[in-house]
Amino acid sequence: MITLIIGVPDSGKSKLAEQLAVELAGNRRKYYIATMLPFGEEGKRRIQKHRAQREGKGFHTIECPVFLQTITEKISPDATVLLECMSNLIGNEIYADENQGSSKEELQDKILGEVLSLRDCCENLVIVTNEFALQNSKYDDETSYYVSMIHEINLKLRNVADDIYEFTEGEWKHHEIH
Repeated sequence: MITLIIGVPDSGKSKLAEQLAVELAGNRRKYYIATMLPFGEEGKRRIQKHRAQREGKGFHTIECPVFLQTITEKISPDATVLLECMSNLIGNEIYADENQGSSKEELQDKILGEVLSLRDCCENLVIVTNEFALQNSKYDDETSYYVSMIHEINLKLRNVADDIYEFTEGEWKHHEIH
């Protein structure tokens, strides 16, 4: 089962995701796949905030900023996995040396394929992702590319999700897909 949690930055996505992952896992194993690379002091503070927030909840943390396929063998089949977050993963994959020269479509397919392989190795996958305005005159070409990648992958994730929690108009809305 895939649960997608999508919203703007600082909307409470991580807290909601952790709560849902704990509920879904029950007394089974929980993994937290951390994708953020600590760039600068702000990045380090965000990582510390997330570590403190999930402390005592029983998550086994796996640091994996790129190449999700490298960790699937570490996941228990009955586990719940929290992937935090797609926005970081996408940015990291865009700049990974191994992905240079890949077309946008190839990179999207690779990332989505790795997410689906992660889903296939566990019982529940909770995915946190951001959504940004597609059109913003302040975006440079690089940022526009990144934002469009996130948007297009989010659309594909919506198509495979079983549950979607979306932060819109200042509140959380739940869409059960089944």
